[in-house]
Amino acid sequence: MILTAILTILYGAIRLILTPILILNDVVLDSNITTAFTKAGEYLANVNQVLPVSTILAVIGVFLGVEVFILLWKTINWLIRKIPTIN
Repeated sequence: MILTAILTILYGAIRLILTPILILNDVVLDSNITTAFTKAGEYLANVNQVLPVSTILAVIGVFLGVEVFILLWKTINWLIRKIPTIN
């Protein structure tokens, strides 16, 4: 019962936020934009035959994850050094 009330309130809040957006008309893309997306997809398909794009994206994701971990580690250590009662 409490969960239902919380979900109803959450749904109402989201609906209230999205109402102005739902009133707007649909947007139609220019044909040049759709052609550009199609061409980009074709180029990416050609590159994917030579270099596996999914593997490259996975390697970049792992690299970024390690970098974020190192940054967080340094930030936490800096914060610990700044609080005098922890040392």
